[in-house]
Amino acid sequence: MAWMKERTGGGSAWFGWAASARPTDLEMRGILVDQLREDPFTRREAIHVMVSEGVVTMTGSVTSSQARRAADDDAWATPGVKDVENHLRVTLRPTHDGPRAA
Repeated sequence: MAWMKERTGGGSAWFGWAASARPTDLEMRGILVDQLREDPFTRREAIHVMVSEGVVTMTGSVTSSQARRAADDDAWATPGVKDVENHLRVTLRPTHDGPRAA
């Protein structure tokens, strides 16, 4: 269960970050926002990110459950993150304004 140790900050280094050199909340937010902008599943989504004491909180709306999951994965992959609170709502947007088939 190595992934569990990584996710819970079990004392090991995160992707080259030593435990004593854990990034600040502001740095973690910047890393995550950059990742969300580059991720093809999340780049066009309305995701708001806050980080407090290593806990990421994401709010807003996304257009698919796949985008919601990608944002969650991106948050967990961010160096120094201790926990993720994913409050993203999936809101389907109509593809056109015309009548729908019955």
